[in-house]
Amino acid sequence: MTQHPIAKHRLEALVDGVFAIAMTILVLEVKVPELIDRRSTAELLDKLQHAWPTLAAYLVSFFLLGLFWHWHHRLIAKILRVDIPVFVLTLLFLALVSFFPFAAALMGRYPTNPVALMIYLPTMGLLLTTQAANFALALHRGCVDPDIPEAEIRAAQRRNLRGCGIFFLAATPSAIRIGPISLVLCLLAAAAFFILMRRVGTRRPASPA
Repeated sequence: MTQHPIAKHRLEALVDGVFAIAMTILVLEVKVPELIDRRSTAELLDKLQHAWPTLAAYLVSFFLLGLFWHWHHRLIAKILRVDIPVFVLTLLFLALVSFFPFAAALMGRYPTNPVALMIYLPTMGLLLTTQAANFALALHRGCVDPDIPEAEIRAAQRRNLRGCGIFFLAATPSAIRIGPISLVLCLLAAAAFFILMRRVGTRRPASPA
């Protein structure tokens, strides 16, 4: 068997570390409000009321990163080995994870600004797409554990593609706020993922080289 420079357990440790840091950094955007009168209940409540978009962006983004981590954990469990192309695509996925706190901070500070939405939603879409593509690449290159039943592999592929399709379909109302081009792109992406889901083949995964 060809030697591969990346041990699977080392990659898993890297993924866990990046997710842990990204999820922790999210809370740094939630600032303690400065008060003119430190004893004023009304002033503090007013400041906290104005801070709710930041709090909402933090909570939603933390939950989403947790879901992305869980999804990656389930997929990596099916991968037997990691070669260079799979590693590179995983690095791209982790780069998006690291960028996500910035997108969440923009969304929290400027929730009504279409530009903030235009950064936040595509980041989420790219995270989903990259994760699905990573598993498809691992399957194509024979990195998936051959002992896993074929039906389970196909089911995982369908879930990946369905999740991407549902996201882009659900994002269409927000895409309307950004502009007609964004709406068209969301609808096309959703349609493409649902078509791919229906076309998931029945051939067996490639055996490891």
